[in-house]
Amino acid sequence: MLRHIITLLVIIIIAIPFGKAHAFDLGQAIGSAITGAQQLHEAAKEITPSEEHYIGRAVAAMVLAKYPLLGNAALDAYVSKVGTLVAYRSEHPVTYGGYHFAVLNSSEANAFACPGGFIFITKGLLKTIENEDQLANVLGHEVTHVAKRHGIKAIKKARWTKFAFFAAGEVGKQYTPSELTQLTQAFQSVVTDVAKQVIDKGYSKKDERQADDLGMRYAALAGYDPQAMATFIQHEIALGMGEHSGPFSSHPTPKNRLKQVDSAITAEHLAGTVASVRTARYKRSTASVR
Repeated sequence: MLRHIITLLVIIIIAIPFGKAHAFDLGQAIGSAITGAQQLHEAAKEITPSEEHYIGRAVAAMVLAKYPLLGNAALDAYVSKVGTLVAYRSEHPVTYGGYHFAVLNSSEANAFACPGGFIFITKGLLKTIENEDQLANVLGHEVTHVAKRHGIKAIKKARWTKFAFFAAGEVGKQYTPSELTQLTQAFQSVVTDVAKQVIDKGYSKKDERQADDLGMRYAALAGYDPQAMATFIQHEIALGMGEHSGPFSSHPTPKNRLKQVDSAITAEHLAGTVASVRTARYKRSTASVR
């Protein structure tokens, strides 16, 4: 099955030095993973949750190659608790490999949502966030990108079809080093499509608006104040973030984004309260990066 092939290719791309002997061994494993009756069916079908997970792992590795992890276990655990609570209130509370949240050691104010549930937030963004309610809304925004599969949409259909049909070889086929290189390159092109969207280009304004709207809804269902998202955007405006360039340039301009957020809060009758105990918890948990 493609899932087994993709798992091996993720290992090749992010962990194993490529060499002829290794390639031959992995080629044997790949060949034995394919079953004849499923080959064309696997190649023609939509990307499954398990395949999305492995693609997301490879994209997450590319994020981490650019932005290293902060490595603060306590802070990661705190962000994960808030993010998981919000994700649980989404339409997609469970992913194939589970949601994973972590803090990146970057002063750039940014966040990344990789397919399958790998979500990163920078220490720079944590510095601009003022309380746990704002954090919950920001993480809800990223959860929406995962739940609505915004990243997977970036994969060019022709690339996936090429990879899938190439992978669906003969039963028991042992890939040569050259063939395995071609297969790895085909998978890499799929991952690159998504990585460019997640890291460089950003999502479309339509996807970003949906992420704001649904992210607030998820946060409100989890007991947080959706108005905190509006307050966060107001803070963005005060800091001059996202107007023309930078990590939020793919979003609507902050002023338009604020109008859209306020409109959604009113239209959907979203309400909540910023609890002082949560704000104190946020300040205590993020003290190391503030």
